[in-house]
Amino acid sequence: MSKKLILLFFLSCLFAMGQSKNSKLDSYISRKGIYEIKYNPEKWIRTESSDWDVQFHDKYNLVNVYFIEYDYFITDKKLKSTIEDEYKEFGKIKNLKITKKKINDLMVNYFECELDYNDTLYKYQGFVYNGKGGSIQMQFGAQAEAIEQNQNIIDELNNGISIIK
Repeated sequence: MSKKLILLFFLSCLFAMGQSKNSKLDSYISRKGIYEIKYNPEKWIRTESSDWDVQFHDKYNLVNVYFIEYDYFITDKKLKSTIEDEYKEFGKIKNLKITKKKINDLMVNYFECELDYNDTLYKYQGFVYNGKGGSIQMQFGAQAEAIEQNQNIIDELNNGISIIK
């Protein structure tokens, strides 16, 4: 059974790589000019935001993505409380997990959590990175089913972020 799962994962990765090479990518440059997010406009629609630097949503408007570049650092010690504060107006988050993860050349604090809002389960995931000029945060949010079904395009957008050299 595990060999079949590994084969399926490998084949899906090959398929995803083949698809992304044929697609024309667009890019967003952060307001400080430090970070670039490359994305596929056939999968993601970019909009400006008053609360975040930029927002994206998938073409079905199920998954929302938020990116912000802070003028300060979010320390590892304050990370959990910072994430909890972001969601407190919607309710208490559950199952918050924070792990170190490498995205391109960035070692980030990757988080995943759940929120029961109006009897609907939402899942959020994303990362905080402390780099040149302060911290950045990118987060993905949607109903639990939408996150699970769209994990491949979430990972693709995550892997589109890089530091401009």
